[in-house]
Amino acid sequence: MPPGGAAVRSSAGSGPADEARGWAAACGTRLESGVEMLLEHNARAEGAPLPTPNSTDAGEIAVLEDDGTFFFTDKGGNPILDLVTASRAFYRTHGDDYDCLAFYLASGLTTYLGSPTALASSYPLRNSTFGIGLDTFDIAAPLGSPARLENVLSMNGLHRYADNPFYSTDPDSFTPLDFLGHEFGHRWLAYVYVDSAGFIVPALLGRAYQHWNFFFDCDASIMEGCGWTSPAPDSFRTDSVTVGYGRVDRYLMGLVSKAETDSFFVVNAPTAFNPSGIYNYQADPFVGLGCRGRATWWHVSDIEAANGPRVPDAAHSPHAFRLGLVLVTAHGNAATSADLAKLEAIRSAFGPYFAAATRYRGSVDCSLESHAGRVCIVHTIALDPSSVRLFWRPAGNGPFNMVPMSSAGADSFAATFPAVGTAGNYQYYLHAASDSSGIAADEPPGGASAPHWFRVGADVTPPRIVHYPVVAQGKAHMPQTLLAHVTDNLGVDSVWVEYSVNGGPLLSAAVTSAGRDSFKATVGAGLDSGSAVAYRFAARDRAAAHNVAHSSAPPETLHVGRNWVLDFENGAEGLIHAPYWYSYRDAWHLTQVSSSPPFGTAWLCGSDSTDYPVHLDSNLYLPVLNDVVPGTHLQFNHRYGLENLDDVYAWDGARLEISVSGGAWQVLTPVGGYSHVFYVNSNPFQRNTPCWSGQSNGWRGETVDLSPYAPGPVQVRFRMLADDFVGGIGWSVDHVLVTYPGSVISVAEATPRAAIGPPRPNPVRGALRQSVTLAKPARGEWALFDLAGRRVATLWRGPIPAGGLELSATVPASVSNGLYFTRLALDGREQRADRVAVIR
Repeated sequence: MPPGGAAVRSSAGSGPADEARGWAAACGTRLESGVEMLLEHNARAEGAPLPTPNSTDAGEIAVLEDDGTFFFTDKGGNPILDLVTASRAFYRTHGDDYDCLAFYLASGLTTYLGSPTALASSYPLRNSTFGIGLDTFDIAAPLGSPARLENVLSMNGLHRYADNPFYSTDPDSFTPLDFLGHEFGHRWLAYVYVDSAGFIVPALLGRAYQHWNFFFDCDASIMEGCGWTSPAPDSFRTDSVTVGYGRVDRYLMGLVSKAETDSFFVVNAPTAFNPSGIYNYQADPFVGLGCRGRATWWHVSDIEAANGPRVPDAAHSPHAFRLGLVLVTAHGNAATSADLAKLEAIRSAFGPYFAAATRYRGSVDCSLESHAGRVCIVHTIALDPSSVRLFWRPAGNGPFNMVPMSSAGADSFAATFPAVGTAGNYQYYLHAASDSSGIAADEPPGGASAPHWFRVGADVTPPRIVHYPVVAQGKAHMPQTLLAHVTDNLGVDSVWVEYSVNGGPLLSAAVTSAGRDSFKATVGAGLDSGSAVAYRFAARDRAAAHNVAHSSAPPETLHVGRNWVLDFENGAEGLIHAPYWYSYRDAWHLTQVSSSPPFGTAWLCGSDSTDYPVHLDSNLYLPVLNDVVPGTHLQFNHRYGLENLDDVYAWDGARLEISVSGGAWQVLTPVGGYSHVFYVNSNPFQRNTPCWSGQSNGWRGETVDLSPYAPGPVQVRFRMLADDFVGGIGWSVDHVLVTYPGSVISVAEATPRAAIGPPRPNPVRGALRQSVTLAKPARGEWALFDLAGRRVATLWRGPIPAGGLELSATVPASVSNGLYFTRLALDGREQRADRVAVIR
């Protein structure tokens, strides 16, 4: 439950607006709270401190026993933790090493944060960052931090949190980690106004102008707001909450640059809410609200126009932070094992949580160092610009050569590395000194004893080409589009397709860009049945040697017949999609989330990451079939998860429809029939008409006899209908075939590209194994990653032949106990990821 949201879905009204979920009640953060904290502390008279024998560092948690001065009561008799006194107690035994301190209270203790239900609050103490909607200020010294501490968090009693740090009471609620992440985020968030045609407005802001607007598509930030989807220009729906720090969050935190931050929108003039109710800018975020409205788009430049650019920018801002966790106990009481275990669970999980929430752009160190604070003597010194130098040498033990570096702007220096003329490894380091004698530094810090190094020499690595071959296609579906992904360590110079027709001379086809590192070409225009095209992609890199690579050693052979084979590994294959009924939406798109055969590309009506959107009349159209004869069949694989009423009736459903000679669309029934009928009788839904609904329980095949519609022409569409309520995984379609009597589909076309088993044993102590079965050779890489997404070991790398291979590797001794992920990639494309427990 994100602290600091609205306590109800709206501040006025009835119905859903009166459903208290506790969001606003949870967060007591206010910008002025830091100053108020100091004023309250200075206004109270403290008694003499009592002995605190139970204060200690328990692992990575600082336990502070109340010395009789930690708490005071307000005029209403409410207990309040004096964060000034508690922080000073912390710094008596710890250094100024932390950006943030989080104070939790032992179970049974509470602190009043402005309302009876407020759970946690952030107190901003220092800000030297421009462009985030805050003035610069520094009030941290009275708490015992002369230089580093930027905010303190009052997190209240541990008894108010779930034992499991990942647990929440419902999908729209906060976990204990979310509470900590929300208050931690208040260091930078959310305070920015935007410039609207010369007027400074709080368009992005919600409650107290310190949280995000309910109608702001903030990527489901933990700082409130929602993730909004807009399947149609005038229609919107909340599809996610509390996912992490959104794109605007990460920009304001200094983790990503302006150039990396895409535009974002706010839903304005919202109407026609479903479920009905009154919702405003500070409403309680939840999934499943639909409305009509208008999207107003904003950019970082609008934030800059109102607040100025962020200084420092992402390139010069810290991406790593330090958080100290403190447990306060009542006087005379030691920390209980239960409280320590609960807080340790939060502490140990918050680092990986924060990394994932920032999309691995930021990290937080929650470790504790036990030492008294340091005395800092400040003496201003300056850089000696003549001291900045580059030192280099051929790798070995010889002397370093020196190259002076010249000024390249404020605090920047540049030099040109000399031409070396000889291939080999080279070492270098940078040196600079101050204008005070004896103060100097090297980069890397080891200087001449541990310099940087790089290799000079010819690039002999050819480009890397990934292409899924097309081995058969129908005459009526030619020419065939071919798609390849091409990369190179130095850079790709050119890409083309080499081909020959029916054994003729070698020809060349130009390619066009199909996205980043992707290229497409077409071959086989006008070819008749029985023809064959031998082809392969070729690529040349930018190296002096102009290294050339091919997608396959012998060319692939595409046989032209009558049957259509549509596997979508080379694009849309001529299929188009669009909504049909007025005001309804379309959600068809190509995806790699799930396919049949596996590890490929399929069409999906839905979302790659959440349930499918509501209010759908989504239609995926096959190209027109002009030559239908008796015995013509349509075959395809599909899977679905759609909202049904029961075993007979469907709220949402999917089916095939056919149009003959451009006529009206009619239901097209597969050989096995449908599972349900629609319940609603309101266009586009038609009561008692057939559809698939419920769960398919995985991929399944369907066959449709097109004989009754001969001679055509006919067009078939895959139609999915969804109402305005709960969704599911949607409808996926893959491996579409149009077969004619007397024609044969080769076995190779239906062979799965890969079958990969889970890693075993799990848990693992030493050797780990994984089975891989491939239809064609591929280059594989099997690696181990920690929960923060960092590679900790490469388990295996090399070619995998067609057929079966048992991978085996020993988990390195340097990998400690814990949870990890294995990831197996084929030709650079991840195929399977599994969680693995390492137990020594």
